[in-house]
Amino acid sequence: MGTMEKPILPTLTRKTQRVTSNFGCRATFRNQQHGDGFVASDSSTSGMIVHIADSLDGDQELDRVLHTASDRPSHDSLPALVDPAVDHADLALSRRREDIEEKQRRIAAFLDQTQQDAVVLGRADSVSWFTSGGDLGQHLGPELSTVLLYINRGSRAVITDNVQSARVFEEELAGLGFQLKERPWFEDPQRVIDELGHNKKIACDLDRPPRPWQPDGDPFRAMRRPLTKLERQRLRELGRTLTLAVEATCRNFERGESEADIAGHLAHRLIREGVVPVDLRVAGDDRLLRYRQPTFKAAPINQRVTITATGRRFGLCATVSRTVSFGPPEEAFAACHALASMVDATCIFFSRDAESVSEVARRAKRIFEKFGRADEWTLDYLGFITGYTPRESILLPDSPLILSHGMPLCWSPSIGAARSSDTMVVDRRGYELVTALQNWPQIDVSVKGYIIPRPGILER
Repeated sequence: MGTMEKPILPTLTRKTQRVTSNFGCRATFRNQQHGDGFVASDSSTSGMIVHIADSLDGDQELDRVLHTASDRPSHDSLPALVDPAVDHADLALSRRREDIEEKQRRIAAFLDQTQQDAVVLGRADSVSWFTSGGDLGQHLGPELSTVLLYINRGSRAVITDNVQSARVFEEELAGLGFQLKERPWFEDPQRVIDELGHNKKIACDLDRPPRPWQPDGDPFRAMRRPLTKLERQRLRELGRTLTLAVEATCRNFERGESEADIAGHLAHRLIREGVVPVDLRVAGDDRLLRYRQPTFKAAPINQRVTITATGRRFGLCATVSRTVSFGPPEEAFAACHALASMVDATCIFFSRDAESVSEVARRAKRIFEKFGRADEWTLDYLGFITGYTPRESILLPDSPLILSHGMPLCWSPSIGAARSSDTMVVDRRGYELVTALQNWPQIDVSVKGYIIPRPGILER
């Protein structure tokens, strides 16, 4: 069991140090030698952390991203974060609510004209229109929204899952008159729609049943698998480029910059390499704990940040996440990161040809249970099939889907404020990590005697 056709890595000389974390899993940390000297490293048994010195980058060439970043305006144009605990009677919010009321009157007129009772909106452009600019798309250029809107003549409701609901109401729709209809992320939203619209005539802006995340079963998407030889090579090259860009961004941004600043640095790096930044999620400090799927905002980075990025080139998409900390991370966060790495490694290892998704999910849930986090998997999506869209279909814990050779996946478990995410391809000989770490601290997680490399936390 092992990786096939590993991406080309820089020439490194490694010394190996084995430790055992307080979770009881074996991990290996590697000191890396660049040029004439070793890069400093240390280990923490509570979080499996490796420290990488600033000299990792080698030469000191001009960083064009940081250079051009100095041309930005003297004041931020991004809206400040909304405080959900304050009164929402400010002028900007009042204008936005008036705008939404006008659109609800238009919906009511449409219902009268068509003799229908309600409308369900699920397209990202439709949702953004009705919410007067709500940032509720699945990524930067989506067709579908992360939520559904149920609108009748006298009320409006947001149908969303427990992963999205807190961010949606605290950062996007606070004080705008929406009701919340929440469901677990692994349950079909159609049940909520049926309850709201029982014996009613409902119009919808989607051709298929409204679901923010599509389960597997689309025959046209199924024809895209397995990836061809050319597609696998393209995905491999995309994964390496995306990983290098994310890791370089983590090493070079300045403490105190905002999430939006960092997203801008990363987008510049990707576009420069011909990669379209499809989705950029920058979560500073504890925002990932509050919102498991955050977008980038004006929040400054003080202690740590997790970047999750999806890039597209030649139509194919890959996703990767990395975490950086200014100084040693808190013990609790380090422990969460270690556990997320273990769950991710378990999913990667058992994602084999002819294995069922439900069996992989069962093994992942067993890790959660073993370390006292039995319900953690219910708080965030476990993963997706990827390919020509970032999330071709969601990997549900009870899915009967059978994994097959050449199928690209992205497992992305989160524990508290920590996340571990990489893109892989199922292979008859094992698996291929197309976003394998490059110049980054490494955790070697042992699963059934096999070593699965996972990214550690970069200390700066």
